[in-house]
Amino acid sequence: MTTPTHNRPASFDLSREEAWVLHTALTSALDRALDAGETPRYARALVLQLESGETEFDLTARRFVADALATYLEDVPDRDAAIAARLLDRLRDTL
Repeated sequence: MTTPTHNRPASFDLSREEAWVLHTALTSALDRALDAGETPRYARALVLQLESGETEFDLTARRFVADALATYLEDVPDRDAAIAARLLDRLRDTL
C-alpha cells in the first residue's frame, strides 16, 4: 500500500520482488552516473536507504526513483518488466 501524498514523504510497502526491481533500477542509475564520470551521491544514498529497509521517499526522491524506473524500463529483462511498470505507476500516483 502506498501512503497517499504529493508534497510530503510517501511510504511504500514493497514485496521482495518489488524491492529487488527497485534496487536494480537504482543501481543501474548509479552505474550510469559513474560511467558518465559523475559522483552519484544521491543515487548511492537511495540505494543504501532501500538496502536498510527504509521505503519512505520525499518528493525529490520519488522523482529520482521514477526517472530511474522509466530508464530501466527501456531495457528491462522480461522477468522485471511488469513489476517495474507497476512500481512506476505507483510512484507517479504520488507525484
